[in-house]
Amino acid sequence: MPLSPPPPVWDAYAPQASQVFPTAPAPATMAPSALGGQPGYPGYSTAPPSLVPTQGTAGGNSLFPPGYPTQNSTFQQTMRVYQGARGSWAYLFGNGQGTSVGVNELDTTATFALPFFHNSPANLKHSPLLITPGFGLQLWDGPQQTATSTADLPPSTYDVFVDTAWNPQFTPLFGAELGLRLGIFTNWDVFVSQSWRLMGRAVGTLQLTPTMQGKAGIVYLDRNQVKLLPVVGMTWVPDANSRYDILFPTPKASKRISNTAKHSIWGYVGGEYGGGAWTFRRNTPGNPISAFDYNDIRVTLGAEWVPQAPTGLAGNVEVGYVFYRQLFYVDGPGPQIQNLNSTLMLRAGLAY
Repeated sequence: MPLSPPPPVWDAYAPQASQVFPTAPAPATMAPSALGGQPGYPGYSTAPPSLVPTQGTAGGNSLFPPGYPTQNSTFQQTMRVYQGARGSWAYLFGNGQGTSVGVNELDTTATFALPFFHNSPANLKHSPLLITPGFGLQLWDGPQQTATSTADLPPSTYDVFVDTAWNPQFTPLFGAELGLRLGIFTNWDVFVSQSWRLMGRAVGTLQLTPTMQGKAGIVYLDRNQVKLLPVVGMTWVPDANSRYDILFPTPKASKRISNTAKHSIWGYVGGEYGGGAWTFRRNTPGNPISAFDYNDIRVTLGAEWVPQAPTGLAGNVEVGYVFYRQLFYVDGPGPQIQNLNSTLMLRAGLAY
């Protein structure tokens, strides 16, 4: 199949094969950090897929028509400070009995873009600095405390954070995806040094072929049990109706289902490393303060709709299977690790 001519802009968040070998700088691009509660992959959509409208690149030379979903979508237009807002909700089924833990996860973010090394020769695509304040809420149901199991959780935990991201393109072949996130993660009953967390990522990109891009790097999770995860893999876009992110730790395969007058509709299957870390006061003798991790692995099946126009309402719905669920306690009585029952998940999101 013949490939389309290269467009005049590179964006590390936009459809990769549509942006091979940029020929000239184009208007700055912006992208919010697509967040799902407290993702373990800062600046990446480790929970919902991207929910921000995506357009074809300037000049109409993109391999992809308008409405192609990306893991982190972008506006390819004249820079504006306010880039948009998004929110998502997820429910992990559980009745609170024994180790059947239910969780409601809610989050909301807004993204702003500022010029950053705008005319630098190491920033070919004039990528801005993306600043994303966010708020997350988790409502926990269980686990049940017994004489033999002292595992406990607070009724709720909160995330308040600021995420920054910069995605420079150093040469037509080599680029990077960089980010830091600083925030407070606690149930507000306690506020200690462990309530602060600093997360980040450093990922290099290499254009292997006009339809394939390799990625390698690390993400710093700043959890108590797992501090670092490698990032390795590639994105392959064989045609305008398919995209395969063969990437650890966030694999995803997307296919176009149909088009409507205003939206493109895509189906996808993906995987992710979910969870987070917080501080709280334990419900055990002495009420000690402890930091804890909640970790799981999620496999999801869903649909996403993105507008054909430069702006508009986007959204997604999905179901998932959640397994390898664990609680990890830093301090307090009882076992340090508590395994939880596998469960099902529902998730939905909106963005504008």
